[in-house]
Amino acid sequence: MADLFDALNANTRATGQWAKGKAPKLPEYPRPKATTPQPQQRPAVTVAQLYAQFQGR
Repeated sequence: MADLFDALNANTRATGQWAKGKAPKLPEYPRPKATTPQPQQRPAVTVAQLYAQFQGR
């Protein structure tokens, strides 16, 4: 929705009949802040541990 709003503003600003250098600054649509949780790191696994898991003993 914000991209559509900004595209319409840019089109209005570009095609308007403004005096040279006097085009108004139109406000942008407010966008929500992205909050992404940090990924948790797994403990390192060695080749020997993987091999032991595949053995099934």
